[in-house]
Amino acid sequence: MSILEAIVLAIVQGLTEFLPISSSGHLVLARWLFGWEDQGLDFDVAVHVGTLAAILFAFRREVWSVLSGLRADEGTVEGLRPRRLIWLGLIGTVPIVIVGGLFYETLQDDLRNATTAGAFLLVTGGLIAGAEWRVRRSGASASPGDLDERRSLAIGIAQCLAVLPGISRSGMCMVAGMALGQSREAAARWAFWLSMPALAGAGVLAVAALIDDGPSVDAGALIVGALVSFATALIAIKALLWLVRGRSLLPFAAYCLAAGVAVLAARAAGL
Repeated sequence: MSILEAIVLAIVQGLTEFLPISSSGHLVLARWLFGWEDQGLDFDVAVHVGTLAAILFAFRREVWSVLSGLRADEGTVEGLRPRRLIWLGLIGTVPIVIVGGLFYETLQDDLRNATTAGAFLLVTGGLIAGAEWRVRRSGASASPGDLDERRSLAIGIAQCLAVLPGISRSGMCMVAGMALGQSREAAARWAFWLSMPALAGAGVLAVAALIDDGPSVDAGALIVGALVSFATALIAIKALLWLVRGRSLLPFAAYCLAAGVAVLAARAAGL
């Protein structure tokens, strides 16, 4: 892997991990467009470390408040007591742990191609558009503090769809949250909280596979990938938080629909 490939793929990973447009789908499409080979498991680890570091840095005050108040269960973060927040986060993470552990490698091997990614981008776009329509129609305003076990589990189940390339993890969390009455901002913020264990878990799976397969990318590309994905992920986090404050998710839906149609048309033409 060249440094240029590392930079391009890390930018794609960093920007698309948190925006509701599917990082896995865009990595598949980037390799298809440029004719690049799979970047390797060690590069996956590097960019996952970068994006996980970005969300922890962006939410560092909230994370510190949870950890410092955990022992006595003092204070609130996102309207929830520290132990309550962690408990609901664990409930929301259980489905992706089960599905990821059982099916991730098989699904990735069988479905990591441009046609599948394009088709599932259409699904992502349609679901985001439907969720946006519901929020506009109902005026949903529930905050993360209104979460309970049932809602967190439902959002966690929706997150499992992201094992399919082209289905956005953050997008599905937001779609489910908005369907359950959360505002755009509340749904986005809970998607960020669920991303922390999800990214950590994905990194652990990649490391486990890497131990079996061995390294395939030089250290320079790994360092560049981690740093670039960290920086671009920070930009994406701040951009999404700004956009969901009274603004619409329809541009993301339109982008996913347009990209999906363009990819499928190109594949039908033999490209």
